[in-house]
Amino acid sequence: MLKKYPYVYEIPLLYLLLYAINRILIPEYIGFVGIDPHPYWIGILLFGFRYGIIAGIATGLISAILYLSLSWFYIERYLFEDISFYMLPGFFILVGVLIGVGVERNRRILATQEVEKEIFLKNEKALKEEIKTLGEINQGLEKRIVTRMATLVTLYEGARRMETVQVEQLYRSILEFVAKTLDAGEAAVYLKTPEGWQLKEKYGWKDYEKRPEKFKPDEGITGMAGASGKVVSVRDFIHQGKEGPIAPELLGDCLVAGPLRKGEQGEVLAVLSIQNIPFLNFNSATINLFGFLLQWASRALERAFFVQELRAQEIIDPEYQVYSWPYFLGRGSQEFVRSQTYYLPLSVGLFCVEGEAALVASKRVEIFTTVAELLKACCREMDVIAKSPEEGIPFAVLWMTASKAQAGEIRSKIQTHFEKLKLPVKLQIGVASFSPQSKDFDNMLQEAREDLHHD
Repeated sequence: MLKKYPYVYEIPLLYLLLYAINRILIPEYIGFVGIDPHPYWIGILLFGFRYGIIAGIATGLISAILYLSLSWFYIERYLFEDISFYMLPGFFILVGVLIGVGVERNRRILATQEVEKEIFLKNEKALKEEIKTLGEINQGLEKRIVTRMATLVTLYEGARRMETVQVEQLYRSILEFVAKTLDAGEAAVYLKTPEGWQLKEKYGWKDYEKRPEKFKPDEGITGMAGASGKVVSVRDFIHQGKEGPIAPELLGDCLVAGPLRKGEQGEVLAVLSIQNIPFLNFNSATINLFGFLLQWASRALERAFFVQELRAQEIIDPEYQVYSWPYFLGRGSQEFVRSQTYYLPLSVGLFCVEGEAALVASKRVEIFTTVAELLKACCREMDVIAKSPEEGIPFAVLWMTASKAQAGEIRSKIQTHFEKLKLPVKLQIGVASFSPQSKDFDNMLQEAREDLHHD
């Protein structure tokens, strides 16, 4: 127990030491009555910050009890009739409790952040394994189908394009890569919708050709492939066992089609159909290769969706290395409640870069990067700098425990350093500080916007 809770013996030892110092060095001030600051604060601050709420309460109570007990025996007792005499022991207890509560709250926050860190590390490990697997598949595929490609460069470029994590770009990359690999003249990707299958991307279609742009859930070869979740060729469609004649337009919607999934075993997201392929290439080996390519593409889609979901939970903005907007809003709401509870100062700043709209995209990114670095240099480590999604307001800052006057000083400091950079834009800063009249954190942000646009 002593190893687990060392303050059980450390607290008594400290107060015995203080009592000994009191009796030996300054016996005329028994209980340190009249000495300011009172030495008992050492125990309250030391153990409260080190061990948390139990140690904080214990040291506060011990300090108050010792102070009152020693005062009863060694000073004039008429002082006990004065209410102000009890303020110091009362503060001992109050501060011990507040420090303990604050330390416990920070420990919980740190524990939560540690859990989030572990989750991100596991996700990072999974992504690295996924990249390694894709690399192995890529090597195997290059060995198997390099003879089908006009050049090795074509295969390499297609594989590189499939490494994108942008879902919208990935569909086009998959379509072109599969079509070129199979030497298909025409191909298309149909996305799954509640009504069936809707054309998403097309490859090699002629303007004068009439190709279907949507199918019902199980209509034609495309619908059959999507509904069954398997590669379906024209032969499979003819021998599916349905009674009655097959409509010519459905028979000719494609030669072979297969599903694109969210992972190899995940739900079907789309169907890739091949409408035109050289006769000699349309064989069982090509269909097997087509299925292999679809599995690879499905793994790429799973990775893209996973990265997309992961980015939605990011704390750090990857482009400017500041905090993300969701984290900023969540942290701001927490600090606002804390300010309401303990009446601590809190300020928020919004930054408008005037003239950035007239710049080219590369120059705008360069300006924003400079502003982000300037904010990091001028703000404290405890402050939260975030990338804002609002039009015309690229950045926001949460100044912790900063009063209105302190926020104004920081704003002046940022403006002064920005002007020294001599950039082709102007920086406007809107500031709002916590007050008892503030309703919530959103209200503070609105006040900062009004201050930003105030003439």
